[in-house]
Amino acid sequence: MSTLATPKTVLVIGATGKQGGAVIENILASAQTPLFNIIAVSRDATGRKAQKLAAHPNVTVIQGDLANVDDIFNKAGSVWGIYSVQINSDVEEQQGKSLVDAAVMHGAQHFVYSSGDRGGPERSPHNPTYVKNFVAKYAIEKHLQQRAEKSPQQMTYTTLRPVTFFENLTTDIHGKGFARMWEQLGSKKLQMVSTKDIGWFAAQSFLQPDKYRNAALTLVGDELTQPEADVIYKKVTGQSMAMAACPIASAVKFVLKGSVGDMFKWFEEEGYGGNVQECRNANPNMQDFAAWLNENKGSFM
Repeated sequence: MSTLATPKTVLVIGATGKQGGAVIENILASAQTPLFNIIAVSRDATGRKAQKLAAHPNVTVIQGDLANVDDIFNKAGSVWGIYSVQINSDVEEQQGKSLVDAAVMHGAQHFVYSSGDRGGPERSPHNPTYVKNFVAKYAIEKHLQQRAEKSPQQMTYTTLRPVTFFENLTTDIHGKGFARMWEQLGSKKLQMVSTKDIGWFAAQSFLQPDKYRNAALTLVGDELTQPEADVIYKKVTGQSMAMAACPIASAVKFVLKGSVGDMFKWFEEEGYGGNVQECRNANPNMQDFAAWLNENKGSFM
């Protein structure tokens, strides 16, 4: 008589955000769903998105904040896997490292970290760059490797290194500023990816942990100059991409030199190093700009 395997519990940080939500969606869409229990961490467990997640039989929502990692683990109990993502902030590095430490202490078996690309698989492991939030991600990656290797449970890990998100392109002032700064890169192509696809690769890392054991993957769905992207944008939405005025974009880069300014400077000088074809070979449904726009055009029209 066969016995059912004990379900694996996966703790998903930022469960009501775009990345965390996509991770959960992709695990739930898998044939292996019955083998997983998902603990979704949200800063507001009573919110609409959290309640929608909680309605799924395989999902439990807990309220938690990365400022108090111990509280999250006390509520979650024993977990097999962890999905870790932090928002860009002054405490990003500290929060990312604390989560790794807690995972090791609580006996987690597999840790998936959403980092960021810093020049492709060759350069990223040795290139913290001068961009503040890239430096934080580099430090968290190194901490994860060292702690996992020395962990009593020999915790395995997968490092995902997405490039810039298509989702940065919004119709508000932030999105318009992003479009103008992209345009100011001239003939330099910018690599981009959808958060939906980050979720797909994260889910695969949990569904096939041996395949993605201690691996690092740069995730990219398309690479375009802003004028090339604008042609696609017009075709899909019937209008040109909205952009902030040049002086505004230049002022933002100057004022936010330590973040946005340095990032676009780095795009121009070095840039991402992902391979679109490799990602598409792994995930045939990987979204290019046109596919992402078609799925999200309602918010642009």
